[in-house]
Amino acid sequence: MDMRALLALALIASSALGAENSTRFGVGTTIEAEALRADRSAGYAITQHGSDRFLQFIDRGSHLCYDGVDLSGVKSIEYRYAKGDGEPPRRFAVVAFAGRDFDSATRINLGERITTLTGGWETFRTERIGLSQQLTGLHRLCIIGMEGGGVFNLDRLTLSDQPGRNDGITIDYQMPIEARSAAGERFRLEKVAEVSGELWSMDFLDQDTVIAAEKSGNLWRFDNGKRSGPITGTPQVRFVGQGGLHSVKAHPDYHNNGWIYLSFADPTPQGSMTAIVRGRIRDNRWVDQQVIYKAAPAFYLNSEAHYGSRLAFKGDYLYFSVGDRLQQDQAQDLTSPYGKIHRIFADGRIPKDNPFVARPGAVPTIWSYGHRNPQGLTMHPQTGEVWATEHGPRGGDELNLIIKGANYGWPAVTFGTNYDGTIVSTETQRDGMEPPRTHWTPSIGVSALTFYNGPRFATWRNQLLVGSLAYQELRLVHIESGKVTREDPVLQGMGRIRDVMLGPDGTPYVVLNFPNGMILRLVAFDRT
Repeated sequence: MDMRALLALALIASSALGAENSTRFGVGTTIEAEALRADRSAGYAITQHGSDRFLQFIDRGSHLCYDGVDLSGVKSIEYRYAKGDGEPPRRFAVVAFAGRDFDSATRINLGERITTLTGGWETFRTERIGLSQQLTGLHRLCIIGMEGGGVFNLDRLTLSDQPGRNDGITIDYQMPIEARSAAGERFRLEKVAEVSGELWSMDFLDQDTVIAAEKSGNLWRFDNGKRSGPITGTPQVRFVGQGGLHSVKAHPDYHNNGWIYLSFADPTPQGSMTAIVRGRIRDNRWVDQQVIYKAAPAFYLNSEAHYGSRLAFKGDYLYFSVGDRLQQDQAQDLTSPYGKIHRIFADGRIPKDNPFVARPGAVPTIWSYGHRNPQGLTMHPQTGEVWATEHGPRGGDELNLIIKGANYGWPAVTFGTNYDGTIVSTETQRDGMEPPRTHWTPSIGVSALTFYNGPRFATWRNQLLVGSLAYQELRLVHIESGKVTREDPVLQGMGRIRDVMLGPDGTPYVVLNFPNGMILRLVAFDRT
């Protein structure tokens, strides 16, 4: 599967928004797979082959959710799917969310199924998964990718009164809160916040106040865990494919100036592109908006992938990432903003010491280039070094130390291949191109990262916490003299981790989707 085939062609689910509790589907109903709640689903793309539209369901932790499902009398679900040759079997779960308010709802795993090959990615056949228990009444029904990812094409589902079998239940989708030990420390998990949609990022406004960005475009505020919002008046976003509302970041001097920064997929009639604005919040309204970064109109295009979009401050400088937007050769082109990490002042001005500011034709905001899709960006708390994580294609996720003016090689060098198995490049290194400090092959779906420098976990101090989407992990990456020496798992199998940061209390916080969007705090046990 080439990533170009994963571009979403339409947003089918808009009519479902706000209709969580109305009956839409019941026994005997056939549900077109693309009629899902887009703002409650993640890790899929809508695509088309001939006249047929279907979903490409991409990896583990991906979830497809349908509201208004009356499960009364439903004993099994028939599903029409396709799975190409050369791929291993994949396992998925059918999960029901019970209750009128799906935030914090009871999650019930109704059964798991292992897909088999059908002979091609457009060769569809119908199979059945039996439900492990009979439920009545309205539910949200979700299909969640598990072992190895849920990689297959899904055309439609039929709610059936016929019995069927499943391949057992291995996972309880209730959030575990028991004590655990990992990477030399003991801690428990504490849920700070939850929303029904897919959260992308978070930040602190003060000790007790969290701001969080939901990919569908909502900006939420949590005061001591109590949710308010969504904040009204925030920018319209292009919510399709990988696009949406991405990073939220408070200015380092937020206490005095009140500025909050948002990066997002900015929609225009010509297409979309990563953009950044800042504004303030008053009475749950977004006010005083200023545009901080907006690319030239020529760089807006219909690709719905590889926005980058992570933000990080270093004093009054704002660093931000822009992916290659599937125009991979432009990652090497200094006249294009694609595939770059950029640096500007917090008010949008361009620093005179940026490496290419004086080069004719070059985009003056560029700090480094040759990136594919950097979705993690952070500063070392002691050295001020800029570190980034970057999505590879099929393999070749990277951890990079970002150096002023450096070329990180994409697509001339890479450890990954195209999704259809073809070669991007035969080279993994080249003179004049900066190698990664480590790479992950196969890809872990690397996401955000942060250095831990708090007092709670002494053995983690000054090491990197790195999130994973596809592997659903939080890892502690040990670095000595700029080199990765080892990695330890901290969290595993709890959902797609999209963001990780250090709170003002010295505690790590993670944003994950399980499949609801949640913010968790890792609370350390006192050493005895």
